[in-house]
Amino acid sequence: MSDPVFFDSLGLPKDARIGIDGLERVIPRAKNSHNLGWVSLYRNQLIQAGWSNVRILTNVENDDPELDEDEDKGPKVPESYKDLDAIIFSLGVAYSGAINYFFGVDDNVVRRFRRIQDFEGRLFVMNFDMPMIGESVASRFHNKSTSKNVQELDIAKLDSACLRTQRFDHVARTNSLCFGDSHITSVYRPGNMVSRNDGLTLYSILRDGLANKIQERTGLIPSALDEVTVYAGNIDVRHHLCRQEDPEGAVKQLAQDLCSQAAALGTRVRLVHLLPVENESRRLPKTGYYKGTPFYGSWKERSNLVDTFNAELDRMSLSAGFEVFRWPKSFLNNNQELDFEFMERPKSVHLSPQSYYWNLTNNVKNDIHQGEQK
Repeated sequence: MSDPVFFDSLGLPKDARIGIDGLERVIPRAKNSHNLGWVSLYRNQLIQAGWSNVRILTNVENDDPELDEDEDKGPKVPESYKDLDAIIFSLGVAYSGAINYFFGVDDNVVRRFRRIQDFEGRLFVMNFDMPMIGESVASRFHNKSTSKNVQELDIAKLDSACLRTQRFDHVARTNSLCFGDSHITSVYRPGNMVSRNDGLTLYSILRDGLANKIQERTGLIPSALDEVTVYAGNIDVRHHLCRQEDPEGAVKQLAQDLCSQAAALGTRVRLVHLLPVENESRRLPKTGYYKGTPFYGSWKERSNLVDTFNAELDRMSLSAGFEVFRWPKSFLNNNQELDFEFMERPKSVHLSPQSYYWNLTNNVKNDIHQGEQK
């Protein structure tokens, strides 16, 4: 990517009242939501950087923390952003370049977009360029699912708001980076910049070169940083390694190549153990499937690969002087599986934000990790 944009370079005063909101839908409030975890991480970074008045906006008439993401779609939202100086939009962890009007351009969407067209404060968007929402609404004017109230929206005014919305990639430039796949949020700690790359395999990172991949995805040069945390490989175990002729040899090679390339980064390195494997009954969204299956290989086969990788990582890190992040033993149930209690609900492969290393709400190390890490 080109040079990253840092929020603290965009000139918003530290006493600004900031709201973080979804675009066409409310940010899920379920405490176990991976989507909420990503937004909460950015809120934590903003607070660490000196913005003290930052809140994640919610649908005030439907703020049930136990709701599943697809249920959190209440009929009403606050009518305006009048009490705020700036809005930061999160397009969601599943955003891929187009707005998903899950329920069509309904009354809820109309209310949400009307707030945007009427807001005169600063507008920002995380991680992506702002989509042209006026243009997207105009193309749906005659759909059956489109609200009759869509006429309340001023298409030109909406697109004007989108054009003045400023994208940013990180909150502040620091000397510490977490780099990895979609699991990377779980090992964040204050002071880290975070590069989340959904679907990125450890194999592809190492094939292209760890330093090269970090610079390609972040615009940052690893040797210019004081510390880099690298966390990837769970996808390799879930979908790919058991398809190899020699899975154990392949996973050992991944660990060895990771340590070798990490040693060449020219900075302090932290590596992360792979997660234990959960029970095979775990439901996954179809977006997590590969070649039509939620995983490949038995629980035992994949668990053996995790143990082999982690042991090899420990062995090589000891001589290289790397710090190794290990998951708490309490994550395991009596069958030595990753207990569903510590995972996002009701499905998905990720840990719940309640299980992250850092408690993003209270801004302290999570109790479950006390005594497990430095």
